[in-house]
Amino acid sequence: MEAYQALAMAPPLLTFGGMHVLCHSCRYQVRRDFPYCLRCGTQRRKARVDQFDAPRLRRPGSAGASVAVVIKDAFTIGRSSGNDLKLDHPSVSREHARIVRQSGSYFLEDLGSLNGVRVDSGTGPRDAELIRGGKARLQDGSVVFVGDVALIFEQPRPAAVGSKTVVQTIGATMPAPAAEPVSAADALADEHAPAEPLSVTPRKRSGWALKQIPDDRGRLEWALRNTRTGAYLSLDERQVFIWNQIDGRATTRDLLFAYLEEYGELALPRIEQTLRTFAAVDLIAGLPGQNRTEHLSGRRRVLGATIKALLRMEFSVKGLDGLIERGYRRFGWWFFTRPAVLLPALVVPAGLVAFWFDRDRYRLLDTGGAGPWGGAIVLAAFFTACLLHELAHAMAVKSYGRRVNRGGFLLMMGLPFAFVDTSDMWLGSRWSRVVVALSGPLVTAEIAGGLAIGAWYSPSKTAGAILFQITFALYLNTLYNFNPLMPLDGYMALSDAMRFPRLREESRAYFTRGLWRDLRHRRRPTLKQWGMTLYGLCAILGTYGFIALGILAWNGRIGAFVHDSAPEPWAHLIIVAGIGVVLFPVWYGYYRALARLMRRIGERRIGERRPQPSAASS
Repeated sequence: MEAYQALAMAPPLLTFGGMHVLCHSCRYQVRRDFPYCLRCGTQRRKARVDQFDAPRLRRPGSAGASVAVVIKDAFTIGRSSGNDLKLDHPSVSREHARIVRQSGSYFLEDLGSLNGVRVDSGTGPRDAELIRGGKARLQDGSVVFVGDVALIFEQPRPAAVGSKTVVQTIGATMPAPAAEPVSAADALADEHAPAEPLSVTPRKRSGWALKQIPDDRGRLEWALRNTRTGAYLSLDERQVFIWNQIDGRATTRDLLFAYLEEYGELALPRIEQTLRTFAAVDLIAGLPGQNRTEHLSGRRRVLGATIKALLRMEFSVKGLDGLIERGYRRFGWWFFTRPAVLLPALVVPAGLVAFWFDRDRYRLLDTGGAGPWGGAIVLAAFFTACLLHELAHAMAVKSYGRRVNRGGFLLMMGLPFAFVDTSDMWLGSRWSRVVVALSGPLVTAEIAGGLAIGAWYSPSKTAGAILFQITFALYLNTLYNFNPLMPLDGYMALSDAMRFPRLREESRAYFTRGLWRDLRHRRRPTLKQWGMTLYGLCAILGTYGFIALGILAWNGRIGAFVHDSAPEPWAHLIIVAGIGVVLFPVWYGYYRALARLMRRIGERRIGERRPQPSAASS
């Protein structure tokens, strides 16, 4: 792998103008407008350090007070006043250590001190090796122990890079203060009493990570992750303010007045909606009705678990990150070098031209006399390409130093799909998410282009026919994944590029409700709203078309077998039941909406029949 160090340049096609390069030490991507790799601390090649801010040393717990590590010959640390950083502590020698820059990286050297130095880069201070007379590399976030004095070494962070991730580990959240003791009768009475909304005291659950992500328009955006479940939320500045105010003591009333003091408005609905959003991903506790499942019967719990499984029918495997990490370090990084990215730029167009001429030589669904073996080869090659498609997503995630939480298979509208969980990219920039979303379809198109060229030059008609069938299937798969109307790769890239993370949901909601409300009130929709209307209409039509495709696919797969195995009318009932199960996420949503409507109508009728109190009795 070291032989390709000179090739470790960022792919301009995948990074939109070459905003990133690969670190020549650890092979992860680093921005061109930042001098160091935040993962290993290595200086980027051809970066002039004097054009950027110097790294800084600060004491733990003092985020504001820090000292710039400005290196001329060296940056010295010790107890005497002649050092660049004076530490007045008995465990620190007069000339204890120094920081030097060598080969683009920073190193801490011990100067023969009595107590030595230690550098913790993530293993914990007890595991940090004691260094006497030697040196250790400093990475971003390394904790330096000069004697018994702890210092944190941090690389400079411009706004384009984003802030460090604030992590709260599991079990580390400060508990709420103990309440005054109450009697058993009062506790039983309060259990069923409706909670007064403003007196509710939400509290954070342990296991979360908060990071400010880059934004090239100057807006502040954050990503909040539940480290226990892997769920993510994209937050704005005001939602983060509410999150930071939740300390286990502040009630909703306190949050309301804090919000009023900060932003000048009483926004109780916004605060309540934000709290419900946090509760939905299990980040806070203490809201009314949050533990309703504890009082459900066993039958209703089983029913709820079954409905949850049918709504998200998937088989996933966790713990894949270590395996993918090793694959990226061994070979995956090479696909993000300049030669590897220029290759599909040549292969994809050439493959399309070859496929255009291949259609005159071969016919669809004709493997050139290969028989069943030909069909088996086509299916095996197609599924292998689909796995490579998902592997490309995973490698793109690793190139940005993020985690691949899990992977597996799922059913969407009755059709099977492979997937990898790339949600950790919410802690990265939006353009990095676009790169990850497009990497899979681009790899599929590259494979299809190579096979199309192979079919054109194949001396065997049978081999060429098989390659042509695989190529056709992969081109269909590429177009399908680029389709921005379905929640697949093309949609993810489009929503991130447009800064519209809920493009599909909000467009459909505006088309079905907002547009008609505006027209009734004679309000003219804006250009953006007309665009949402068009997209919402196309998304609805595309969804129903996809449903029809799923019905036809499943009916074709199981229809003949069921008709041969069961008599009528049981065969039709079995087919309808099977399609109903695989399309459960579709019709169950409509069933819930209809049930809510009927419940509201029933409650309105009961209220109309209820006798009104007379004036005399009141």
